[in-house]
Amino acid sequence: MAVNTKGKRKVNVKGRPFIWSVEGKETQAPEAGGFVDPTPARYIHIIATNKKFMVHYKIPNEGDAYAELRVEGEQFPRQPGAKVVQVPRWKNDTKPYPTNDFVRQLIGWCMSSGD
Repeated sequence: MAVNTKGKRKVNVKGRPFIWSVEGKETQAPEAGGFVDPTPARYIHIIATNKKFMVHYKIPNEGDAYAELRVEGEQFPRQPGAKVVQVPRWKNDTKPYPTNDFVRQLIGWCMSSGD
């Protein structure tokens, strides 16, 4: 089954096609007396056209020590079998509208074999 590309951006990394988009998740009301964070969480969704590489990168806030990456696809060479990975902070990683260059850098980090 093909990947839906409507409303999504395309990027090639080392000749391999990927599709990505940015989505904002609204915050839910807290249970029993908690506080609501007024800024919604924003995610970059990246998927390879063959659906073997699927990740969801949570765009970090200014004070966060690291960013979080959820892995859903079967191909993730950096840490095989991982479901959640801590990603190092990069320059301009908190921009509300990421660029193709940032997405290429993130995919390159994911596809490398480790530190």
